[in-house]
Amino acid sequence: MKLTNIIKEEHPHDLPPDDKAIEAIKKYVRESLRNWFKKEDWVRIDTQGNIAGKCGTMKKGKKTQRCLPRAKANTLTKAQRAATSRKKTASNKQYVKNTKKAGGK
Repeated sequence: MKLTNIIKEEHPHDLPPDDKAIEAIKKYVRESLRNWFKKEDWVRIDTQGNIAGKCGTMKKGKKTQRCLPRAKANTLTKAQRAATSRKKTASNKQYVKNTKKAGGK
């Protein structure tokens, strides 16, 4: 099925989408996780709530610390950052939801 057919089915008035809309959708779909990750300055949070450096710069063999966008980390108190980091390091899972204050649900 062509992308234009999918878009047309979802269009409220059954009008074909214009070229700009199609290009915008293609651009959005092509964006990779790496490009998305580069849009924001991601930082590591240690279990004391300090910003410990860039995300992905931990030494091998250590428990993975919480990574957050710097803008989000700066909106949290030190105690809130520590809580979300402790939740991450206490788990044996790769993906752990943030605490509610840090953006979890």
